[in-house]
Amino acid sequence: MESGRVMLLCVLGLGVAVSGQDAGKVFSFEKHLVGTWDVHQFMVATSTSEMMPVSQSKYVFNSDPDTGGVVGYFMNNDEDEDGLVSKIPISIDFDAANTGNFKTGEDEELLFSFYFQNFNGPEMSFGEWNGQNPGFYQFQIVSGDKFLITVFPTDEGKDDDADSEVIVYSANRVRSAKDKTFFEKYGSTIMMVGGFMLFQRLKGDQRPAVTAPAGGPRVEEKVQ
Repeated sequence: MESGRVMLLCVLGLGVAVSGQDAGKVFSFEKHLVGTWDVHQFMVATSTSEMMPVSQSKYVFNSDPDTGGVVGYFMNNDEDEDGLVSKIPISIDFDAANTGNFKTGEDEELLFSFYFQNFNGPEMSFGEWNGQNPGFYQFQIVSGDKFLITVFPTDEGKDDDADSEVIVYSANRVRSAKDKTFFEKYGSTIMMVGGFMLFQRLKGDQRPAVTAPAGGPRVEEKVQ
């Protein structure tokens, strides 16, 4: 039974290591952003709360050693009439570690300015959104491999009867096997195997012990 307790502690310890491996790290928006992201755009009607998928895009960000910022591009999965997929350039400059400007297009038009802060939970930034549909945004770092941008409309110039629409960008990091840590690669498998072994061990410990009959083993005599 003691070995079962030891195995249980090992499995629980592995779970804590997997879930808390990023805990305590100082947040850097630049380091968080660099990489490839799969971004899904949704439209949410405020009157019905119905969420409708709009598009899916690929975002790529790289550190720029010349400027100290981040450069990259995004591209939609949709092809134009010529069968081509256009890449829209992105440039990000930093005023401080987690403060700066996010720009898009050849003319580097400002999409939004950011200032990430920690509100006893995820890192978040709020501000004005200068996209095709102007509004106010909330940028939330959900985890090391996920972020969420919610754009709330200003409703300027809209009819009173027109339904407002909230835009949601849900982004997930695209990671290859070589980019993953040991725990990310094998943690779930080790926990499943460890849990199964623990279950089998506990089942064995719970079986009633077999006691030998008093007087030792007997050999039945053959009846003539």
